[in-house]
Amino acid sequence: MMGGLISMLSCGTKAPEGELLSVEYVKNEMSMVPDYEGHAERATDGTFLLKAMKEGHGSLFQKQLSKEEMSQLRQIILEEKMYNYKEHYRPPFQVMDGYQWYFNARFSDGSSIYSSGSNAKPRGEGLQRIRDCMMRLIADADSVVEAHDDDL
Repeated sequence: MMGGLISMLSCGTKAPEGELLSVEYVKNEMSMVPDYEGHAERATDGTFLLKAMKEGHGSLFQKQLSKEEMSQLRQIILEEKMYNYKEHYRPPFQVMDGYQWYFNARFSDGSSIYSSGSNAKPRGEGLQRIRDCMMRLIADADSVVEAHDDDL
């Protein structure tokens, strides 16, 4: 009984307190070209740069973000308690075809989150909300960073 109580108390991870320095989300659906890819990070000059797809299987665009826009991504992480994600998710049965994803975030307080999965994901809408926010932020960008070749 005591062991169960201890494990219940220790299963949560503390929310990061620092500023979000970088966040990355990539999802692949058994293709050479990612279904979705988005990366936001602080550059050496203190500005933030987002490189993301506007749509699934599309080109990567880039755009400079304000601190306020970057904080939208941090807020999603906190609201969805993404800092409690397990390191890896997989289904209880074998899947021969499907999808894989990973999520990574770093904060100025030294904390970081890394989580990935194969044909399974955490509960909640955190990953989808991060994707939706990145797509919304990149929507007006016109600078193509990389065009994915669908013929690979």
